[in-house]
Amino acid sequence: MSRRAKELRIFDADTGEIIQDIVSYGTQNGDGWMIVYREAFMDLAIQTTNPSILRIFISLMTKQEFDRGINTTKKAIAEELGIERTTAWSAFKWLKEHGYIKERKVRGQTEFLLNPDVTTCGKNKKKKIDMWNSV
Repeated sequence: MSRRAKELRIFDADTGEIIQDIVSYGTQNGDGWMIVYREAFMDLAIQTTNPSILRIFISLMTKQEFDRGINTTKKAIAEELGIERTTAWSAFKWLKEHGYIKERKVRGQTEFLLNPDVTTCGKNKKKKIDMWNSV
């Protein structure tokens, strides 16, 4: 996989000369990555024998945003995964009760937060911890 270059040129407003030419290639890991902490994720796998719980958590992990929670609904996740409504609701309940997710409303929309000690994305884990602790 090749990395795409991002170029930024800064011009002098008076003369039009290039003052600085910056080329960056982003991270070596590319875009769309997330962090999963091995021990905490293995604890989740050991604690549950219900595969729907893992499937829902993994689906939520892949939807993480750098600076906010995950805007979706239980119904949307259940439909995406082809899981019965009652099974999905039970799985969400289990994940909440065991401290893997939190649910909140933001401007009337459901938003899920994932425990930042299990998974996160972006460089600012502290922001994710602050969001988690605010609920």
